[in-house]
Amino acid sequence: MFIRQINLKLRVRFFMFALLSALIMSAALAYAVDMQEGNWETTVEMKMEGPFPMPPMNFKDTKCLTKKDIVPNTAQKDQKCEIIDQKIIGSKATWKMRCADKDGVTEGQGEVTYRGSSYTGNMQMKMTPRDRSNQPMNINYKLTGRRIGECR
Repeated sequence: MFIRQINLKLRVRFFMFALLSALIMSAALAYAVDMQEGNWETTVEMKMEGPFPMPPMNFKDTKCLTKKDIVPNTAQKDQKCEIIDQKIIGSKATWKMRCADKDGVTEGQGEVTYRGSSYTGNMQMKMTPRDRSNQPMNINYKLTGRRIGECR
C-alpha cells in the first residue's frame, strides 16, 4: 500500500506541474496580463501534506509562451480537468480548478501575479482518492517564472 501511495504521489506531482504551468500561463495570456512573449522558465516548489508527508520538491520547466496561446490539453489519458472560476484583475490571475480520473479527484485554487518578464504565485490543491482506505492529501505549490529569451 505504501508503494501505491508513492506512485500515486509521483503521478499527481507530474500531472499537476504540467497542468499548472499550462493553465497559469494560458489563462493570464488570454486576458492580456502584463506578460512578455518568449521562452519562459517556470519553477515550482511542491510540498505534500497528509498521511505520508514528503519534504518539499522543486521542479523546473521551460516553454515558449505567446499571447495567442490557449490552454493546452496536458491531462493524462483518463483525466478530465476544468477551470471552475477564473478572474483577472490587473496583472493578477486567480482560478479554481477540479480534476478527476480513475484514482480520485483533485480540487484547488491558485493565484499568480505577472510583472512583465516575471511572475510569482501559489496554489493549494487537495487530492481525494477514490479508495476510501487512503486519506486525502494536501499539496501546496510556490510558483515563480521568468522570461529567459526569445522562443526557439
